[in-house]
Amino acid sequence: MGSRGQTLAWTLFSLLLLGMMCSSHSSLVKVNKGLKVKRGQVAYLHEGDLQFHVPRQKTACKVEVVLNEPITQRVGKLLPQVFDCHYLSDEVKYVHNGCPFLKVDTVKLRLYRFTETETYIEAFSLHVDIVEPDCTIIKLGPKSLEVPEFYSLSNALDGNVVSFHYEKRSTLECSIHLNSHISHLPAHGQLVTGEPEKATKRGDEPESFIHLRQQLDNKARAMCKSEGCLKGLKLVKITKIPCEDFLVMGLRYQHIDPPSPHIDYIAISLDLKDTRSGSTYQSERAWIPVRIVGAMPNQPPKPSFMSMFILEVDQFILTPFSTATLDAEDEETPKQLLVFNITKPPVDGFITHLSDHTRPISSFTWLDLNDMIIGYQPPNSSHPQRRNYEVEFEVHDFFFEKSPSVTVHMSVRNADTNAPRVSWNMGLSLLEGQSRPITWEQLQIVDNDNLKAVRIITVDGLQHGQLTVRGGKGFMFTVNDIKAGVVCYHHDDSDSIKDYIIFRITDGHHQTRHKFPIKILPKDDSPPFLITNMLLEVCEGQTALLRGSTLQASDTDSSDDFILFNITRAPKAGEVMKIPGPGLTGYPVSHFLQRDLSQSIVYYRHLGNEVFDDSFEVVLSDFHDPPNLSEPQVGDSNT
Repeated sequence: MGSRGQTLAWTLFSLLLLGMMCSSHSSLVKVNKGLKVKRGQVAYLHEGDLQFHVPRQKTACKVEVVLNEPITQRVGKLLPQVFDCHYLSDEVKYVHNGCPFLKVDTVKLRLYRFTETETYIEAFSLHVDIVEPDCTIIKLGPKSLEVPEFYSLSNALDGNVVSFHYEKRSTLECSIHLNSHISHLPAHGQLVTGEPEKATKRGDEPESFIHLRQQLDNKARAMCKSEGCLKGLKLVKITKIPCEDFLVMGLRYQHIDPPSPHIDYIAISLDLKDTRSGSTYQSERAWIPVRIVGAMPNQPPKPSFMSMFILEVDQFILTPFSTATLDAEDEETPKQLLVFNITKPPVDGFITHLSDHTRPISSFTWLDLNDMIIGYQPPNSSHPQRRNYEVEFEVHDFFFEKSPSVTVHMSVRNADTNAPRVSWNMGLSLLEGQSRPITWEQLQIVDNDNLKAVRIITVDGLQHGQLTVRGGKGFMFTVNDIKAGVVCYHHDDSDSIKDYIIFRITDGHHQTRHKFPIKILPKDDSPPFLITNMLLEVCEGQTALLRGSTLQASDTDSSDDFILFNITRAPKAGEVMKIPGPGLTGYPVSHFLQRDLSQSIVYYRHLGNEVFDDSFEVVLSDFHDPPNLSEPQVGDSNT
């Protein structure tokens, strides 16, 4: 067993909302410098970029990226969607999608500060400056793609149109990703390979006839819905391809959808992957322009003349918009990609999205408008006469052109009914495992003739918690109980992000049902756990890389990059060490991060002392204060 070249096998086996919403007199945001990102690349939030007036240890604090505001994050995304106010460097990042338009973007954020009894909520925006990069992997030119006429094909996409510049190493794998379903690009064409069949001359017919038949053939190919009638062309269905293959596969743009702007785009994403760790070393995104000869520049959207631009609203009642009330048209952008931006909100009440009707919105998509999930929440005050309000919109198309201002008139009529009604419903927001009273600030009920007789009865919901009244389990309560703050929701501490309660509200003669939403913010209370544990083989007396694909952990509540592997019992026949880079001296370590594994700098070195079974013990921890610790993870191996 002691001969040179004999292998040492090593392995590591796993044993393994609006609560009481408080309006703060001063902002909780201490510093908001915004971000600067290079076009097509990634920028990280550093500690000095965004800070809050929140003690690190005294109260829980979370930041949520608001997703239902399509006028924000137009050319990129901020990740992750929820992060801690005291985030780590390289944890929160903005990923730009390569769009050549816009020099600025905005991310809408919502800050939650949780105490034992109260929830403070503050909405704010993060400004993103987009700058041109000095150095890029993806370079366009010197040639460009051009379609000579409608329905025809471009020249081939090759190394003259786009090229990739990076350090060629055996451990780096370069790949291109195409995903038109996410990028919606090309907007007016499709990607094909092959050569189309050419129209042949018939007898002595003039060249103009041949060209006309060729145009008709091109149009027939463009309108074709299956490969059988593409006549020599094949649709590109692959979504990932090696960079070198991408430039020689004969990719071409086929124009299929006039009228279109005079420029369309092909969106590509490039990843350089470390083959040792399986992690992404660098990524970049770009839009490759395609010039369409004969097409006109993109035109802005226009209001639809078929819409009335009037909304009739009953007092207190959340009323959805429809395309009969508000609509727009655009010749180049499909309606489902149009975005409506609210430039002048109503003086009273607010526009909201029915997925979270407790919060106002400043923008929405045509698709949500068409699905009637955009509505107007009138104010919760009662008036004897009809009240009229106005709201103004701009419509933005896919290429960021905007329409003239559009005004919708809303008329709130007073209701002539003695039935009980919900006049205000703001829901609850709380941290996982917390409890909150349902107060008059969140839920208000009106009844014209006998409010004291109104009873609120729980009939459905409560999938992740329970309701108590005056400290005991309860399912029925009164308006006075809400005003007294004795009706409480208790979350069950499960890994859930939302709950709801369906109330039946009755005064003995009339009744109605109403949904009360509850938003749950996750807390970091789970330790990391191992998800990959592969056998490592190393020659006697040699050093072997601990690959990220060999040893990997995950954390449901925080960033995987910052999982700490604490070595609580060292290996007996070797040592765990870091080698920061080629040609650099390595050194033994007692702990390492998962990010170190991804960056391929953690190694196991066998000491060559005739011992071929080895193991070491680790405890996984995160960067929560105090950290969440796993059980010891122990393993051994045999040769």
